[in-house]
Amino acid sequence: MKKIIIIGAGISGLSAGCYAAMNGYEARIVEAHSLPGGLCTSWMRKGYLIDDSCHSLMGSGPASSYYPIWRELGALQGRRIVDYEYFAGFTAPDGRVFRLYTDIDRLERHMNELSPADAVPTEELCRLVRRFADFDIPVGKPAELMGLLDGFRMMSRFIPYMKLFDKLLSLTLEAFAARFKDSLLSDGIRNANYGAAGSLFSLVMPLAAMSQKAAGYPIGGSLAFSKAIEARFTSLGGTVRYGTRVTKVLERNGRAFGVRLEDGVEMEADYVIAACDMKSTLIGLLDGSRIHPVHKELLDSGSLTGPLTQIAIGANLDLSGSPAAQFEAFKLSKPISICGRMVEWFNVKNYAYDPAMAPRGKSLLLSMFLCEWSHWEKLKGDPGAYKAEKERTAEACIGALETRYPGIRGRVEIVDVATPLTYERYTGNWKGTHMTWQYSAEFNKRHRFIPKTVPGLDGFYLASMWTNPPGGLPGAAEVGRGIVQILCTQDRKRFVTTIPPG
Repeated sequence: MKKIIIIGAGISGLSAGCYAAMNGYEARIVEAHSLPGGLCTSWMRKGYLIDDSCHSLMGSGPASSYYPIWRELGALQGRRIVDYEYFAGFTAPDGRVFRLYTDIDRLERHMNELSPADAVPTEELCRLVRRFADFDIPVGKPAELMGLLDGFRMMSRFIPYMKLFDKLLSLTLEAFAARFKDSLLSDGIRNANYGAAGSLFSLVMPLAAMSQKAAGYPIGGSLAFSKAIEARFTSLGGTVRYGTRVTKVLERNGRAFGVRLEDGVEMEADYVIAACDMKSTLIGLLDGSRIHPVHKELLDSGSLTGPLTQIAIGANLDLSGSPAAQFEAFKLSKPISICGRMVEWFNVKNYAYDPAMAPRGKSLLLSMFLCEWSHWEKLKGDPGAYKAEKERTAEACIGALETRYPGIRGRVEIVDVATPLTYERYTGNWKGTHMTWQYSAEFNKRHRFIPKTVPGLDGFYLASMWTNPPGGLPGAAEVGRGIVQILCTQDRKRFVTTIPPG
């Protein structure tokens, strides 16, 4: 039985481990932290469970090709999924509410009722969502294993949508929002990506998936989701060594044969899979000595998806009864500064639909804001200033929430501010980003895929979401699965999968 060492117990590492074990490999995961999941995690604060990742899970329902993958990984068995009534809701100062309903017929009626004068852009948005509701991202072989026939089948699936994809990726939310005469509809579309700049793709694709009940929320949160996959891995015979940092990939005659741990212990294997941050892998574990030109281009560009600051508020206040939504936003009477950016529309996620998140009769609210890495990096060496900025950020958020939920200030029991420095420390992700490379259509035209190997080092593979941008949970699970497909092909084994009961 061939042995595989996997660096990192995030979703991609757990996925690689599960599929390796399904296919007869002896799989061992080495993880620096004490818990599985990487960014897909949660943490408890005085009875409140603060979640970090599973806001909506692509593949939560049978309409998505990712659904069988999550079933193979044991992530959905016995887990209740909440399908959002609306993706996001926007409340204007005059009390009007615009909701991006996941029922597209209802959404179209709602938008036309709010602004009959905007029937044309409303129809265009709903037509695009309906069109992409029929589109399912194909999941099968990794690009490295695709032959001409596979490529033809893949392209035949994409060709009817190519022009629409170009439109979604080239048209910004800002530009599309400008087509609406009604200020509430315009503001809602503009802020549909948590107030961050983005293309129309970032609105249409989630709505399309949600309309098919294929992008819901897994009750229990992210850590429970990750632990379910960890349990699947160990049930298949895999082992995880926590609290252990890898310091070097061992090489002999141009082949990786194991890893060295921080305590000096060396572990040997036939294959080494790095399911962790790409930069720290290439520059740290491999000493920068072997970098593929495509990897170098990405590293040199530094073009990353912007990091986030997350603020969680636990309050002794019952805010249940609201319909399930990914987030709400309300317009402030006066913009406030959060993480060096002016915020006019304040977003908040009310976890009332998940009883695991707060004690009975209490509420957990979570807000996320795009920020610049430099805003927090400059405070890295000054703990006092860093703490003060976190407190200032929390106070600004509580002040904003007070205007929406009068009296909440006196009911706040916990405040938790997670910054890009938090995520960098916790996961090692470059500049604390939640995702990976900034999505570039031009880059994709030049490079069919991001290589998962490095020059001159056989037996070593990159299997993190950094090789499958823009990243996220489905991409991480898919890349872990794909690496094992590649290994099976090399070892002339038939790639097999199993689905546990439940």
